[in-house]
Amino acid sequence: MRKHTWLKAVLGLTLVWAALPDSAMAQGWLSDRSRAEGPGIRVGDFELHPGLGVEVGYDTNLYYSDGESDRTAAVDSGILRATAHLLFATRGAERRQEGESGGGEGERAPQPSVTFRGGLSGSFYAFFNDLDRSNMEVDASLALSILPGRAFSVDLTEEFGRSVRPFTESFDDTLSYARIQNDAGLRVNLATTGQVFRVSAGYNFRLDFFESAALDFGNRFQHVVSLQETFRFLPQTGIFHDTQVSFLDYVNPGGPVLTNDGVLVRSRVGINGAITSNFSVLAAAGYGAGFYDSTSGTYDQEYESVVAQIQARWQISEETRLTFGYDRDFQPSFVGNFYRFDRGSAQFQTIISGVFLVGVEASFGYYEFGAIVQPDGMTPVGSSLGRGDFRLIGSVFGEYRFTDWLGVNATLNYIGNFTDYSYQIDPGMAPVFLDPAGFNKFQAWLGVRVFY
Repeated sequence: MRKHTWLKAVLGLTLVWAALPDSAMAQGWLSDRSRAEGPGIRVGDFELHPGLGVEVGYDTNLYYSDGESDRTAAVDSGILRATAHLLFATRGAERRQEGESGGGEGERAPQPSVTFRGGLSGSFYAFFNDLDRSNMEVDASLALSILPGRAFSVDLTEEFGRSVRPFTESFDDTLSYARIQNDAGLRVNLATTGQVFRVSAGYNFRLDFFESAALDFGNRFQHVVSLQETFRFLPQTGIFHDTQVSFLDYVNPGGPVLTNDGVLVRSRVGINGAITSNFSVLAAAGYGAGFYDSTSGTYDQEYESVVAQIQARWQISEETRLTFGYDRDFQPSFVGNFYRFDRGSAQFQTIISGVFLVGVEASFGYYEFGAIVQPDGMTPVGSSLGRGDFRLIGSVFGEYRFTDWLGVNATLNYIGNFTDYSYQIDPGMAPVFLDPAGFNKFQAWLGVRVFY
């Protein structure tokens, strides 16, 4: 039991990285809807965009090992990934204005009462060095607007995801990495004529569950209440304020690491809009805080700091765009209760001669965690109470399109985590040993897809 408990603790420590947005590990074409959509199939006032892709890949470090000893040697693997998707949406105003919805030439198409946009996708993964872990990922999303552009409107959103890719070292061959996340939201909007002033109030219910009973200490709910006001003083520019309060509830407390329910608060003011016809900026700053209830009675830790976001987008030409930004924020964590990060990022995309698409993404950040302790609220789980990591993520995507519905693509991903933090592993009768938490990981993919 002692050995099993410590192995679960190690898994929990590494779980936190699965919560971070590693866009570099996603499909290069499915992570960006503009890349995934082809000409589309029009059915009345709707558009359908089906697609199918098959890729072969290679992963140098399947289980995010540090690779510094035989005990923690990195496991590489070939991977087969087959992905099918169906994206759908109501047709935009520009296409409705073409006369297909009853309007005459030059006549403005009427604003619809309901619009929506969504998608379904499924990806089958086969890991050649661990075929027993072959499994299916699923994603589904829907954004529906009722009375869009009116003085009173309602937005409904739904996002569901099931991921199966390994996210830690393979201590237990029977452990399932399947993780289910869902976010359902409702937003009510009030606006003046022309949407000059707009107020939105929303509620989101989020759940995050692991299918393995060994990881159920990370299962949690979140209730998120939000309020946003926007004043548009130029046609494409406005100032805004948003406040969000999140109530965090762990379903199975008392696991191998301390997890605490809490209340997270974030409030910002900012400006969002176009500087020129080709350059736009989002800039926001504010206050963030986390207040946590201690189940042990000895753990006393809260979070309080500045939050900030800067993002700039430069549309260099019709085919080329560059986006770069900086984020300072905090998020709930399965270990340490929270992590704070300062992260810079950049994305570049261009289409050459209308047939060759190139996308490059990179981010670098520093991540700092709260005190990582055992359920007693005092005993460290690793080499220190706190943990600080530098993380570098990069991705290069290229696709040659033979037609507007057939393409061959290649993707190269890198993720590196640099830290002096180590896990304390107690295998029972053997001496305790330290397992460094840093890792390096490359993935390479080559595939073909059809999309319409």
